[in-house]
Amino acid sequence: MLRVQMSQAKPGMVLAQPVFHPRSNAGTTLLRAEVKLVESIIERLVEMQIPEIWIQYPGMDMVSEFVNPKIMASRAEVASDVSQAFLDASQGAHAKLDFHQYKSSMSKLLTNLIDDPKSAVFIGELVDSGAPAVRHGANVGFLSLLLGMRLGFYLMRERKYVPSRFARDVTNLGVAGMLHDIGMNSLDEEVIQRWADKHDFEDTAWQKHVELGYECVRGSLSPSAASAVLHHHQHFDGSGFPRRERNGMPARGLEGSDIHIFSRIICAADLFDRLSHSASTIGEDPGSGLGKPAVMTLKKMMAKPYGDWIDPVVLKALLAVCPAYPPGTQVTLSNGVKGVVTDWDPADPCRPQVHEISHFEDEEFGEIYSLKEDHSITIVECDGIDVREHNFFPISKGQFDLRVLQRNLSNAAHMFAPDEAA
Repeated sequence: MLRVQMSQAKPGMVLAQPVFHPRSNAGTTLLRAEVKLVESIIERLVEMQIPEIWIQYPGMDMVSEFVNPKIMASRAEVASDVSQAFLDASQGAHAKLDFHQYKSSMSKLLTNLIDDPKSAVFIGELVDSGAPAVRHGANVGFLSLLLGMRLGFYLMRERKYVPSRFARDVTNLGVAGMLHDIGMNSLDEEVIQRWADKHDFEDTAWQKHVELGYECVRGSLSPSAASAVLHHHQHFDGSGFPRRERNGMPARGLEGSDIHIFSRIICAADLFDRLSHSASTIGEDPGSGLGKPAVMTLKKMMAKPYGDWIDPVVLKALLAVCPAYPPGTQVTLSNGVKGVVTDWDPADPCRPQVHEISHFEDEEFGEIYSLKEDHSITIVECDGIDVREHNFFPISKGQFDLRVLQRNLSNAAHMFAPDEAA
């Protein structure tokens, strides 16, 4: 199957995965799989701002390994929860949020991801709904969950005073991710509009949204998750906020491991989604609803200043759960071949496996290109966008490989552990 943006959808294509209603009850199916598209359906999906769909394509069954209908339905339920949470929070200070429902939805999503680890990657948008804050909250919650799952070894290392089974529990992390911007609802309209117009991160009135969000979730989430809402704009290099004076020194944000690991994870997830879209919070014009190709965002996040903002271990985890070219993506190679990404290796994200295709009507596909084996070929176009300058490749073996880092940290821990025999 192929991932197709709505601008590329054509009559006669057949859905390979269900399409979920972006503004209805949790997980409500708008169109079931096997439905053949006609002009009126395409027009309706465009009108509803559905960003993309999955369609059937002969010989592409291997892509389905990365896309699980249960996980898609759970993601839709989380998006519905985010929508309802923002609606409830907009009612004022006495609004009551349904934290039990949020935890239930995130727990269900986590269970589905554990049952199908191959699908535990961030592939494509699920809903847009015309509300950037809803899409953003749903994506950050899902991505935070994926990062937390992949970083189990690091969570135990960074939360060494917490029993291991609790240290690795990421349900509350996912809920904190989906609600990280809930404090935006409590800002004055003029502050929200100023943010939408200027995106000024030094606007102290706008910065208050983290404290307002913390007050909204405190007592309902675990202290570490509530603190992550407060500190999701803390940067690894100390340049984030909230800022505090310490030991008579000028006010500065938290730095390095002084920032809770949950906050570091949500910071990376939040940044990924914000850099991928022109609008991410209430008050912003949703625009086209289409995000940038993941390779563009990942390349930007590895450069200054963003690379200094993110815990380097979390950044490697991001490369492990966010394919630069997700399976199912249509690409053009430097040799002129048009194809679909069918597999990838996080250790070399921009050199995936690509299957050649020509027309949707064909019953067969052409040659298979392993870019990891043939470095003379690169991807030059992704979803119709020129990405030549955005490709990135490892300079040294294991540079992007989280598995290598995990082994190194484990070996270092054993090397410096006390001699139990002594």
